[in-house]
Formats: sequence, C-alpha cells, structure tokens
Amino acid sequence: MYHTGFHFQIAVNGHSFNRSARDAWELFQSTGIEALIAYDCSGAVLLMSTILGGLITGTCTGVWVYFTQSDKAIIVGSTSMLMGMILVGLTVVVVESAVTSIYICYAEDPLLIQRWDPEFFEQMSEALHERLQYRSSRARQILNGRLDHLPSTSSI
Repeated sequence: MYHTGFHFQIAVNGHSFNRSARDAWELFQSTGIEALIAYDCSGAVLLMSTILGGLITGTCTGVWVYFTQSDKAIIVGSTSMLMGMILVGLTVVVVESAVTSIYICYAEDPLLIQRWDPEFFEQMSEALHERLQYRSSRARQILNGRLDHLPSTSSI
C-alpha cells in the first residue's frame, strides 16, 4: 500500500521516489494515519479477490477443457488460473491506488474529504480517533508493565 502512496506523492509534488517515500511516511506518522492504515483490511480483501478470480477462471476453463480434451485439462486450467489472477490483479491495483490516495488526501487536507463527502469524513475521523485512543492506551499499558518491573527508588 505504501508504494502507491509514494507514487501519488511523485505525481502531485514531482519529487524523486526516495523523497516521496520519506515524505509520505512522515505525513502518515505526523497525522496518525499510519494507525488507521495498520488496521486496513482492503489489501487482504483485494488479495483474496485476486486469488478467487484466478480460481474461478481456472476451474471454469479446466472443466470446459476436460469435457472437450481431457488430456489437456490440467495444463490449460492452470494457465487460465494464472491469466485470471493477472487480469483481476490489474483491476485490483486501481482500487488499491484509490484507497491509498484517499489516505494521503486525508493526511494532507482532511477538510478536502469533508467537503467531498461529510459522512465519509465523519467515519474516517471516528475510526482514526478510535485507533489513536487504542494505541495510546496500549502504550500506557506496556509502559506501566515495564515500570512495574523496575526496582523502587525508595531503596536507593
């Protein structure tokens, strides 16, 4: 997902790949968006859709070839499965880029998203606020757990 964000930064700002990668990552960290991105399930859903598209294509083609030329069913089914995954994967990249572009737009100018779709802005803001609260409380728990193991300062 992050590499798409770098390409978005290159297209918008005209910087080199390395500088755009650094800028995008710093932007995500400074706004807290990386907490939201860490829980983004869109990549997993898109990967599963790519695999499912390949399996459907391979199965349909394999069954059809099995009834016409049964000796070539496995090789043709396997090849069509790979071709189906490639074609679905090409389509999925567009969706992944759109998701990343929304994250970058939200990180750069949240009010742009609010003007575009106020309801979506509220959902993103609530999710981000929830993730940041969870991250802060988890950090406090970890820090308190570590401090409990330290010797008390009264004995020093």
